[in-house]
Order: sequence, then C-alpha cells, then structure tokens
Amino acid sequence: MKILIAGATGRVGTLLTHNLLQDGHEIIAGARHPERVENNDRITPVKFDLHESVVEMTKAIKGAEAIYFTAGSGAKDLLQVDAFGAVKLMQADEKDGIKRFVMLSALFSLEPTKWRTVKGLDGLTGYNIAKFFADNYLIHDTDLDTRFCNQR
Repeated sequence: MKILIAGATGRVGTLLTHNLLQDGHEIIAGARHPERVENNDRITPVKFDLHESVVEMTKAIKGAEAIYFTAGSGAKDLLQVDAFGAVKLMQADEKDGIKRFVMLSALFSLEPTKWRTVKGLDGLTGYNIAKFFADNYLIHDTDLDTRFCNQR
C-alpha cells in the first residue's frame, strides 16, 4: 500500500515509517523539511506544511491510498497544526477520494472531564483541546474510515 505520513520526520512519524517499510509498504513522507527524510527507494519525500490550503494538501497526497496523521506543533502552534491542520488534511483526503485516515491522538482526547484528574494530562490542556476538536471533526464530520492511535 502507498501511505502518506504527515509529520514523517517527527519522532512518531520516523518510527512509523520504519514499521511500515518492514511491512512492505511504500511511503510518501510529508514533511516541512523534506530534505530531512531518510533516503530510501521506497520513500518519496514531499514538501508538506499544515498551514497550506486544502488545495495544496490535495496535490501533496496524490497517489496515497491511506493517510497517517502524526504531525504535531510541539505546543507551539496548536490551533493551526494540531487542530485545523488535521481538519484540512481530512478535507483533502476526502476530496482526493482516499478513504483510510489514521489519527495519532491523545489519551482521553474525547473525555475532557479526565484531563484534570489523570496525572500527567493536567499540563497538556491546550494540546488536548486541539485533539478534542480534530478528533470530533474526524468522527462526526467526515465519511473517512477512521483509526485512532492514542499516545501514552
């Protein structure tokens, strides 16, 4: 399968790339800095910025059969990257006719009442809010075949 990874040069994206290559997949490595993508004949680096428009994202994902969203702003740009960037990628995904979307999420992202009661989550409120809205959009506002990967 040909899979686009948004955030391919990040910690999770790099590990995912290696795992998917071991399973025989071909990777479209979406990254703001494609020059940082590992050199491999089954990896195609693509300039990919979650600040771009849906139209630009649709061009970047051409040829993909599935999308993995592993990108993150590192709490520097939560609304534009972690929330709205994810939503725009979902819109591009649907526009291009790709049905499978795998979202790297967060523990209890859809259960805000637990954010202040679970140790370790109390300092991640902004991130959890961004994930809450992106995850809800994916579930309720798309027809995508969805999968969630919760970070621990």
